[in-house]
Amino acid sequence: MVGGEYVEKQETVLQGVFLNKRFAGVHAVQDVSIELQKGEILGLVGENGAGKSTLLKLLVCEHEKDSGEIYFKGEQVHWSDSYEALMGKVGLIHQRPSLVPDLTAAQNIFLGKEVTHRGMLSDTQICKDAKKLLEAYPINPDFDLSMPVHRMTAGQREVTEILRVLSYEPEVLILDEPTASLTKEESIQLMRILRRLNRENGLSIIHISHRMEEVFDFCTRILVLRNGKRIGTVDKDHFDKKKIIHMIINRDLNEFFPPKEGRTGETLLQVNDVTSEQLDHVTIDLKAGEIVGLYGLSGAGMTDLVETVFGIKRFKSGEVIIRGESFSTIHPTHIIKKHVFLVPEDRDTKGLFTKFSVKDNLMIAHLSSLLPKGLIRRKKESEIARNGVKRFAIKCSGLNQEIRSLSGGNQQKVVIAKWLMEDCDVLMLDDPTAGVDVGTKREVYLILRELTKAGKGVVLVSSDILEIIGMSDRVYTMRDGAISAEIPKPEITQANILEHVL
Repeated sequence: MVGGEYVEKQETVLQGVFLNKRFAGVHAVQDVSIELQKGEILGLVGENGAGKSTLLKLLVCEHEKDSGEIYFKGEQVHWSDSYEALMGKVGLIHQRPSLVPDLTAAQNIFLGKEVTHRGMLSDTQICKDAKKLLEAYPINPDFDLSMPVHRMTAGQREVTEILRVLSYEPEVLILDEPTASLTKEESIQLMRILRRLNRENGLSIIHISHRMEEVFDFCTRILVLRNGKRIGTVDKDHFDKKKIIHMIINRDLNEFFPPKEGRTGETLLQVNDVTSEQLDHVTIDLKAGEIVGLYGLSGAGMTDLVETVFGIKRFKSGEVIIRGESFSTIHPTHIIKKHVFLVPEDRDTKGLFTKFSVKDNLMIAHLSSLLPKGLIRRKKESEIARNGVKRFAIKCSGLNQEIRSLSGGNQQKVVIAKWLMEDCDVLMLDDPTAGVDVGTKREVYLILRELTKAGKGVVLVSSDILEIIGMSDRVYTMRDGAISAEIPKPEITQANILEHVL
């Protein structure tokens, strides 16, 4: 911007200039400028709540900007909404797609541009066209395009959204955490397809992801946001994880993982020779004051193990011992009364009531103990919830804010906080930092170490081997539903872990 006039940069395809957006007093995007060059893959990174998703929605006019300008191929644009932007060849793929629940994948893909035959909708032709689209972009080649949205997994909904946007053959593709709900194979396929479109068609891409390795591998430049402000950009030749994370959270990472505890106490939890449909004679133990990591390849049995201990899944033989009390069968209500809690892998379907408020989600697990005699005292309930929001630094506009409107990191803090609204002995967590930013990861790590300092025990399942190494006092590796090794603290290295996993 020179003298208030737009100056076109060579090969700039999409540009936002000094964009601003406020929500209920929160300045979500503050004078942010962003430039996307023709054929570039620009990574957009920052903590949850840094303004990334809001910025993307401003670029396609899904949100109305308070001030600033948007240019597409050198011309200032005033799209009325994101659909008009998509028709203009700029497509946004949302992290949580907005699809019509009762329509099929094929119908959603071509919604608004349906094929007709003699004035009638032709579902046969729509299915054929959708199949051709899937063949051209085989993210999940076996995807049933006749499946209605309400029966889909989160990953299948994401595939539907991606295919819908790609059907418009955009020149600019904006992706908000596209791999967060996809399987590993689907993620690999998507990245392969996007690289091909970038290479062969000159597709320009803006890509949000909390997976730093994915950003480093896929993107040609990175733009960092912090607290709604542009911090700076880094070209691929200068990608450095420590440098970029420092830009994101504004502090050094020499002590990213809190110091490990040196002393342990009594045994809080034992799993003795437990066998089920998924588990094969599993034996582990957990002592007060320690974090025990569970690590293995996808499907190796870590989730099955913690869900079995929590009573979600049944076991055929063996026993679970909690503070010396043996159980041959378990139900979640029994295990909760023993102050053993589980933060599940999928927060959307297992950890949250997405249509409930922040307060309701925080309180719902402990109403009987926190508010005895079946009487819900609203004033007391709000006081307890308010203390929880403060203790866990949950960023929200108020206790009555709908939980699904929070950022992913703050949603995850609610999932963890709701179990810690009262005292716990054992906290089991299944991939608790997946899909959250590095700042929130650090906050979760500090919470877990505060628990061990208080003499509690933590079982940590994680798909991030560096997290397992950095946080665990002991590690159990798993393979094919069985424990393959127990690794003590001095021997916790990536090489030792992988040796017993692969």
